[in-house]
Amino acid sequence: MTETLMFLAASAAAITAGILGLATVDLLLSRLGRPALPRAAAAVRVLPWLRAVWRPEALRRRWAGDDLSRQLSMAGLPWEADDFVAVRWLLLWVGLGLAAAIVAGRRGDLVGWFVAIVLLAAAWFGPPTWLSLRRERRQREIDRSLPDFLDRLSLALEAGLGFDVALRRSAARYPGRLGEELRRMVRQLDRGHARGAALEEMAERNPSEDLRAFAAAVRQADRLGTSLARALRVQSGLLRDRRRRRAQEAGRRLPVLIVFPLVFFFLPALLIVYLAPPLLHLFLGQ
Repeated sequence: MTETLMFLAASAAAITAGILGLATVDLLLSRLGRPALPRAAAAVRVLPWLRAVWRPEALRRRWAGDDLSRQLSMAGLPWEADDFVAVRWLLLWVGLGLAAAIVAGRRGDLVGWFVAIVLLAAAWFGPPTWLSLRRERRQREIDRSLPDFLDRLSLALEAGLGFDVALRRSAARYPGRLGEELRRMVRQLDRGHARGAALEEMAERNPSEDLRAFAAAVRQADRLGTSLARALRVQSGLLRDRRRRRAQEAGRRLPVLIVFPLVFFFLPALLIVYLAPPLLHLFLGQ
């Protein structure tokens, strides 16, 4: 009983330290102006190792669906579907190895099997969950910074610049993932792509509905011959209102979401603190 309580306490302490460490690194990187998520360069470096991994053909057909390539593109990862299948296959073997080591180290007791099952579930469901969270975070970052960019672009258009020149100057040093996507679109325009096609490809490459609305507004202004600066001003106001409504909805959901950390993290710790001494006294007779 004592060893089980000590193992649970150590596991809880390790998980808490890992979460606090990741949060601290994320905060420091954001304060330094560096990205918290790995950029495309880091993802490219691991491509030779991922493509050298053997994976079963049946799993490749099952995991590499038609929508996986689009999800990877929306998440900002320069991977193909087979590369992500290799990641899932490697993590599954790592989870199996750790689970077998824990079960053998704990000599097959209940706690060891519980931790092993948790590790296997994390290895199985972890990569798709991480991909979904990365895509949602990319969408939030683009939606948050798009109104400010539209203000900058409309100012350049009102100063008398053409759309291509204004876009190039506004996107030259614009930070974040929106700046990366805009500079990519500028390079496509320099290579001779049509403006509408470049805008449509950028909207399809990203999961942001606001970015698609911006591309549609630019195409409509080009087709109807209306003032693009005025259309962007109106679009910026609409996007700011939409961002404000999303923030209000997130604030209303917060009391519901905070229930789960309270139940699964704080209450077990409090129960261990308050009930461990009398349980030890009861079972050990001290």
